[in-house]
Amino acid sequence: MRKVLFLTFFCIASPIAFAQDPVKVDAKHYTVMLDNDQVRVLKIRYGAKEKSVMHEHPASVVVFLTDSKVKFTLPDGSAVDGGGKAGEVQFAEAGKHLPQNVGSATLEGVLVELKGGPTGGAKVALDPVKVDPAHHKVLFENDRVRVLRIDIKVHDKTKQHEHPNGVAIYLTEAKAKFTLADGKTREGGGNRGGATWAAAEKHTVENTGTKPAEIILVELK
Repeated sequence: MRKVLFLTFFCIASPIAFAQDPVKVDAKHYTVMLDNDQVRVLKIRYGAKEKSVMHEHPASVVVFLTDSKVKFTLPDGSAVDGGGKAGEVQFAEAGKHLPQNVGSATLEGVLVELKGGPTGGAKVALDPVKVDPAHHKVLFENDRVRVLRIDIKVHDKTKQHEHPNGVAIYLTEAKAKFTLADGKTREGGGNRGGATWAAAEKHTVENTGTKPAEIILVELK
């Protein structure tokens, strides 16, 4: 993971309003997937060689859905190169820039914009990384988020664990059955490139789909 000033890809509605909101100034490339009091999640899509306009983001987590090569023009007129590989995840501090897809293919990603500041909380008793490391790996962690990669084979099932509030981003199509602490069950999952709000919960998860499931979970602190 590289911590950057949102220069490696795409640099959140929040208590702090940004004058150059990408959704307002560049709706062609940025659309809202979900929005609540803790995060705003954007789908990002640029055609080959397409350019944005100057805009800004608060601190964010970006998940690359495609290999991406980007040039960022900064407010002072300087430019830097960035990008990432499909499936890579990066954290970015708040920043202002003008991105351009300088690659030869469509660029896609999901951006989780963070609202508010760090609290240092969100500790859980049944940490999935400790009780079920076969399915949960930490990609990176800081004072705002912990980002996990979750891999579950077909018909495989996790051990019981719990998460704080977070956002799930699907690298593959996923279909799952969640068994909650009280024994009740519910169905869940999503399509590749989709994102869902994952409220704090204790559960086990079974992959009921026909393919392995790969998910990025952005746990909020």
